[in-house]
Amino acid sequence: MELGLYQTQSMKLVMTQELRQAITILQYPTLELSQFLHQQAMENPLIDLQEKPVDVQSERTSTTESDQDSWFYDEDNDFNPVNFIKSEDDSLQLHLLEQLAWVESTDEDKAIAEYMIYCLDENGYLDCSLECLQEELEVPIEKIETILERIQQLEPIGVGARSLSECLLLQLKATDYDMPVVEEIIQHHLDAFADKKFSYLSKTLNITMKELKEADDLIRSLNPRPCSGFEKKRPEWVEPEFFIEQNKKGDLFVRMNEDLVPEVSLNERYFRILKQHGDAKSYLENQLQKFEWLKRSLDQRRQTLHNLGEYLLQAQRAFFEHGYEALRPMTLKEVAMQIDVHESTISRAVKNKTIQTPRGTIPLKSLFTSKLDKTNQMEDTSSAQVKIQIQRMVEAEPKHKPLSDQKIVNSLKEEGIDISRRTVAKYREELRIPSSSKRKSIVV
Repeated sequence: MELGLYQTQSMKLVMTQELRQAITILQYPTLELSQFLHQQAMENPLIDLQEKPVDVQSERTSTTESDQDSWFYDEDNDFNPVNFIKSEDDSLQLHLLEQLAWVESTDEDKAIAEYMIYCLDENGYLDCSLECLQEELEVPIEKIETILERIQQLEPIGVGARSLSECLLLQLKATDYDMPVVEEIIQHHLDAFADKKFSYLSKTLNITMKELKEADDLIRSLNPRPCSGFEKKRPEWVEPEFFIEQNKKGDLFVRMNEDLVPEVSLNERYFRILKQHGDAKSYLENQLQKFEWLKRSLDQRRQTLHNLGEYLLQAQRAFFEHGYEALRPMTLKEVAMQIDVHESTISRAVKNKTIQTPRGTIPLKSLFTSKLDKTNQMEDTSSAQVKIQIQRMVEAEPKHKPLSDQKIVNSLKEEGIDISRRTVAKYREELRIPSSSKRKSIVV
């Protein structure tokens, strides 16, 4: 053992700045790429962006002279009345406070009620106990209970409940039905009802299956989350990366969406100005190098996505024509081998991107499905096709005796698809289909 200096040769991949930028640009969807280019143009004076003209065609098929003379159709008028339509994005709290303003009560009670309203969760349930409110507000618990009863009289019916059973009971009292057995189920047997233990409920409550069926229909008409509709998600605008369209002959073709991505070119004016100053030579060379890197990264992204789109059209043409039933299995590795790139490149190319097809706009990653071998046939089937078959089996099953996962496995095996019960349970959960015990219904 001794210390010494030795020379060795080795090869390793270094993540250069140019490579890192190319990877980042490849992952960007269309809108994010446009924002990135505008940011680069602000930092680099040599980058010149030219927005592509967008042809906006009016959807009007015919107009009269009076329409053309009106202020609504005036093309030179920037005023758009649609911008002044009131938004329907009211929150649950604002909706309840507007109703509370018409309730006769003291200022102290209104302040307590307002505090309690802001303690409601997105479904309208009271998110804290009355004892906790008593400690925070330092008022008698009797007053809190009285104010809570006032809140529970507001709309939507069921707001202010402290549990699921209380929420359903509030809605039940607001109906005209006189069925004591329903109230009994909600108060004392809600878990058994949720587990579809109909025989147990019929024997315990001493009622017939017909009466239990009526109670079941009534309980199912109640809303366990009466305020869920107030939390509306803002629509997310999506710009597809590809368009699958038809020509006049009816043949499908793929078109890349480059309308929103500006053209990147060299700003000759700034280049000549900076070139005349010797002290700006190093700065000019650095910015020129960044411009060339950006151009190469954009060209590489465009070529990769073009090859990807052409292969997707070729491989999944049946899906674009007939839907998910014809979706063939396809993996990232398979596509990478066909277009001669690395598998990680395809993974980045499909990330956060969508494709507009005759079947709707879908994520690119949904076109990639695993492969399942059929035992009796030479063809292969995808997991998406198996999910569709499971969905159809569940829809066609007898409601009083749903198919178990094992029976679904046996039915699929008869069609030549050999998968395990665990796989069926996994696909069923992905389809948000409850278990067979949860799907059971009363049939009289």
